[in-house]
Amino acid sequence: MELEIRHLRALAAIDETGSLTQAARRLGMSQPALSGLLQRIERNVGGRLFFRAEYGCLPTPLGAEVLNEARVVLSGMAAIAERVGEWSRRGLPSDPLRVGGYCGFLHIEVSRWLHDQPWCSGVSVQEDIDERISVDKVAIGALDLALVYRAPLSGLPQPQGVRSVVVHPQEPVFIALAHDHPLLSLPAITLAHVAEHPWVDEPPGTTRWGTYVNQVCRDHGVVLEQPHSTQCLATMLELVSARFAIGPALATSRDHPGAIAIRAIEDHPLTQELRLYYRPGTTVAAHIEEIHSQVVAAFHRRQGCNAAYDLWWRDRGRALALTG
Repeated sequence: MELEIRHLRALAAIDETGSLTQAARRLGMSQPALSGLLQRIERNVGGRLFFRAEYGCLPTPLGAEVLNEARVVLSGMAAIAERVGEWSRRGLPSDPLRVGGYCGFLHIEVSRWLHDQPWCSGVSVQEDIDERISVDKVAIGALDLALVYRAPLSGLPQPQGVRSVVVHPQEPVFIALAHDHPLLSLPAITLAHVAEHPWVDEPPGTTRWGTYVNQVCRDHGVVLEQPHSTQCLATMLELVSARFAIGPALATSRDHPGAIAIRAIEDHPLTQELRLYYRPGTTVAAHIEEIHSQVVAAFHRRQGCNAAYDLWWRDRGRALALTG
């Protein structure tokens, strides 16, 4: 008979209680069954492990040696169980990886790739329009990975226990217009041109984005008239398609022939920084370089989404996609 973990637990229970009866109760078995198990263990090791006396069970010298080794093994097993529990609480590897942030098509591109990795058991995609919420969720363990666009403003410290890697330090923000909008006849659209038309964007004060847009407009001496507010992309696109307004668009947005056109603003006055946020000691942290590479590859594959993107990617975007 080869000693097993259950045998070691039985020996430890007898030693700790000093009684076969109490040890059997702790182990959830009858006293005769435990006594028979102990006899088989002793035959296996080739000697008595406990003295049976009227005042209880005491380890023999051989028993003391066996118990010392048994406790090392049991301690190791407990450490393994705790480590497994920690990984499980982090969402690794048995739970789906929770991917959040607010960055358009990248959520799906990255999530599709993650889903196919042997170290990922599934993906849960979540989205928050406010970058601060996404980063805080990573900090408290509610998200495993956040792909976040940050407005280039000061005053947003990185929470303790959170790491990040930059994908694009300055990705331009384009504009979405109706396919027959008069601005499309211009060779180049400036911020001043944009300010001549109604603007649709998120409600003022929703995130730091509105503060940043106002700051850029002040620096350029223009004011955006915003009669329409929405947090719903579908509503914004309907307003744009109906020529009620023009609005901001990620550089990776797709043209919709006959409905929506995506164009750059000359000199790219509006930009955002794209970062990946994660916690150290997690599966995401162990594979962050692979994830970063996949994000950059997704940008490369996005060529053809609109002409302005292709031009930016060729001239600047490819270089801005950092390698580490």
